[in-house]
Amino acid sequence: MAPSTLRHYEHEGLIESLDRKGLRRQYPVDVLQTLAVVAICQEAGFSLAEIGALLSTRGGRGWKALAEAKRDELRTRAWHLAAVADQLDHALACPSPNVFDCEHFQAVLAAALPVGGRDRARSVESPTPRRPGSG
Repeated sequence: MAPSTLRHYEHEGLIESLDRKGLRRQYPVDVLQTLAVVAICQEAGFSLAEIGALLSTRGGRGWKALAEAKRDELRTRAWHLAAVADQLDHALACPSPNVFDCEHFQAVLAAALPVGGRDRARSVESPTPRRPGSG
C-alpha cells in the first residue's frame, strides 16, 4: 500500500500510527485488519466517512444499521443499473435504422429531462426490472 494512502487514512482517522523510525511511520499489527476492512468496504461502495462510522462501532452495536443502509443503497443502485442495461439491450436490438428515431429511445431521452420531460415519457412503456421487494 502506498505510504500516501496510509497517511490519508491516518488523516481521516481510520488508522493511527504508533511512532516513527526516521521518516517512516510505525503501525500496530492490528492495523492490517483495519486496512482489510477498509478495502472490503471501499469495494462495496462505502465512503471513507461511512467506513469511519462503521469502524467506530468496533463491530458492536450500530454496525448493522450502517450495513443495512449501505446494502439498501447498493440494491437501489443495482436496480437502476439493471434498468439502464435493459435500455441498452433495447437500443441494441431496435429495428429502427437510427436509434434516435426509436420511439422507446425518445421516451428514455424525454425521461432524462427535468420534470416536464418525465410526464411526456410515461406515454411509452419502458422495459425495466422490478424494484427489490416489489413482488
